[in-house]
Amino acid sequence: MAGLGFNISKGAIWYCALQGSVGAPIYVEHGRQRFNPDQSRPHLVNFCKQTFGELIDRFPSFNIAYRLTLNAKSADQVAYLCFPFGILNLVAHERGISVREYTTPSFSKKALGYIGDKLDACDTHIVGRPEKWDRDEKLAALSAWMVLGD
Repeated sequence: MAGLGFNISKGAIWYCALQGSVGAPIYVEHGRQRFNPDQSRPHLVNFCKQTFGELIDRFPSFNIAYRLTLNAKSADQVAYLCFPFGILNLVAHERGISVREYTTPSFSKKALGYIGDKLDACDTHIVGRPEKWDRDEKLAALSAWMVLGD
C-alpha cells in the first residue's frame, strides 16, 4: 500500500509519501509548497488546486489523507487552514479518488501500533525517513501512515 499525507500551517502545505504497511511504513518523499496566506481567496484556491493536482499526478496510486486542524480562530485562518482541504477533496473527487481526514488525536497508538509519542514514532518506525524533519512534516507523515492499511 501507499499513502500521500498532507498537513497545512500558515503559508505552507506539507506533504509526505509513504509505502509499506501500517506495521512497517517506508519513507518515499516529503516536501513543502509555500503560499502567501494573505493572498486573495481566488488566488489561494487556484494555488491549492494546481498544487494538489500536481502532487496527486506524481503519486497516482497512493491513498490520500490529511490532518485537519481545529485551531482556526478567524476568517483568515479558516481560509488558509481549511479551504485548501476542500479543494483537495474536489480535485480528488474529479479523479475518482477518495480522501480521508484526521485530527491529531486520530494518530493514536491503537491506530498505528507505536509506543510513546506520535511524533517520536515517526523517527523510530518509518524506515528511510530523513535524519531531521520537523513537526509539520511528521504530521503529514502521520496522515500518510494512517492510510497504508486502506
